[in-house]
Amino acid sequence: MEIRIEQMNEVARAEFIERLDAALMRDLSDYYKIGRDQRREFLAAAVELAENKGFKSEQGMASYVLALWYLDIDFEEKSTALETLLVSPLPEVRRVHAFNQWVETVLGDPDNIAAADEALTKSLQLTEPWGN
Repeated sequence: MEIRIEQMNEVARAEFIERLDAALMRDLSDYYKIGRDQRREFLAAAVELAENKGFKSEQGMASYVLALWYLDIDFEEKSTALETLLVSPLPEVRRVHAFNQWVETVLGDPDNIAAADEALTKSLQLTEPWGN
């Protein structure tokens, strides 16, 4: 029997979505209200969007999924700085860190995108030693 790389990736992705679903069921107060099939559909689409943004790690994908959950599908359009970050060639660890800082700031003050952009910029400055 021969197992292709694509098959292994599909299994790993399904297992990650399963673990992510369990974590969200545990940690998000309203998540359980959504039916299992709808949750899986959301997670599969959100993970695909994260991958399209260049997130390869589980941490990066989970961060993007949570941003979609809390901020909705159009959250990227609120900030040119964020859009630029998400397509930048920076290492994923720096992008995820800056992305999380932006999201955290927006969650704290949804109308202050300038503060979120400032948090993103500061994060990139502080993580510069991590590499380009």
